[in-house]
Amino acid sequence: MHTGTIIYMRNVPGFPGMRALTQPLYCKNMDGSDGYVPVDFIWNGNSTPFGFRWLIPKQDHPIASCRHDYRCMQAKTKEERLFADQEYKKDIGTTATWLETQIGYVGVRIGAFLGIGCDNFENNNTQQQY
Repeated sequence: MHTGTIIYMRNVPGFPGMRALTQPLYCKNMDGSDGYVPVDFIWNGNSTPFGFRWLIPKQDHPIASCRHDYRCMQAKTKEERLFADQEYKKDIGTTATWLETQIGYVGVRIGAFLGIGCDNFENNNTQQQY
């Protein structure tokens, strides 16, 4: 089931694989309120574990990967990271098969366990500009 959401993005010159939003992207907040990933947010879409990118290509799920990268960047606690991962599972489930969804979710949970994408728990939430 596709949500009908459209993502407006561009490539980031000089940084292969990086994308940037050209319009805000709706993104539900942890408290259930409406939020948006801002224009010019840059992400790499590497939510999919490296060994499974042949099965779940990041370019096939840009909305899920953008929202997940943004939520992970904003996360300051393990609970907020869990929320980011659960929402990723919902998002990727709109464009992926059931098996891809399960593998993707397990992958981001392994990433959380290993501390990948959790560096903001102790640092401020700043993003490098490209």
